[in-house]
Amino acid sequence: MILFRKLLTDNFVQKRYVNAGSNFGDAVSYSFMGECVDFEFLLNKWAEWEKEYSRRGYRTVSIDDFVQLGGYGESINHLLRKKREQDEEPVIHAEIYRQIYLGKIKPVINIEELTKEPQIREYILPSTRIFLDREENETTI
Repeated sequence: MILFRKLLTDNFVQKRYVNAGSNFGDAVSYSFMGECVDFEFLLNKWAEWEKEYSRRGYRTVSIDDFVQLGGYGESINHLLRKKREQDEEPVIHAEIYRQIYLGKIKPVINIEELTKEPQIREYILPSTRIFLDREENETTI
């Protein structure tokens, strides 16, 4: 499998990475209803392609941006193909998501009650960007 991955072009890897991230971002955009049936499968696919994309020296894209792409159709082209600095550590957002959020987000609406009356709830989407900003601020203080 490793030899096969080395034969893939950067363009092919980027397309697979963006597709997997977009699919997972779409699922995350609906997480106010709970995690869907294939949620962890989608996360695993994103993680797999993110590692390969990162291994090639590119900066990875946060779940925040993939939610905007997959859930709301916003372009992330300006974030792609950005090479990391020479001593810049890779950031694997899928693993951050797995550690902080997977299996821990409870639905904020009751689907059975939704047909009887509307429900209004405040909800904050999971963010790997916020986690990194917080971590960066803690190290600079």
